[in-house]
Amino acid sequence: MKPIATLIVLFAFLQNGNAQTNPHRKSLFFELAGSGGVGSINYEGSFFQHKNTEYAWRVGLSFAPIDKNNGTGIVVPLMVSSITGKKAHKLEFGIGQGITVTTKGSFFLLTTLAAGYRYQHPDKRFFYRVTYTPLVSYLVDFQIQQWTGLSIGYTFKSK
Repeated sequence: MKPIATLIVLFAFLQNGNAQTNPHRKSLFFELAGSGGVGSINYEGSFFQHKNTEYAWRVGLSFAPIDKNNGTGIVVPLMVSSITGKKAHKLEFGIGQGITVTTKGSFFLLTTLAAGYRYQHPDKRFFYRVTYTPLVSYLVDFQIQQWTGLSIGYTFKSK
């Protein structure tokens, strides 16, 4: 999965034609369920735009109860995504890693995926997301945990 994320980032930087950088859009959003587990707060920034597709990164933070042997997990989802669409209605696809460290010293890695719908009116700062966010475990054995996420976020005014 790491090679796929690397290819997405490289593809974004190698685009030509009407490509332009868009480093100014920064957002903060809360995601219920989703890539961070039970709920997470996330910071997102765009780093490249080509025609109707914007490429963004995100980092989140969540606390999730694991079990009595592991305690509570501190979850950090890291993702790269593409957000495609004209005007307010957009499709969003992403890939990344979820890093979890528990209060009892355990460490977990999960591949995070996202496919969903994003409503973000160009003239408004608030946005909403509904995403399918499976978590893929691959270290001990291969498992896919089926998750969905609901988000509400705020885009800061660009300079």
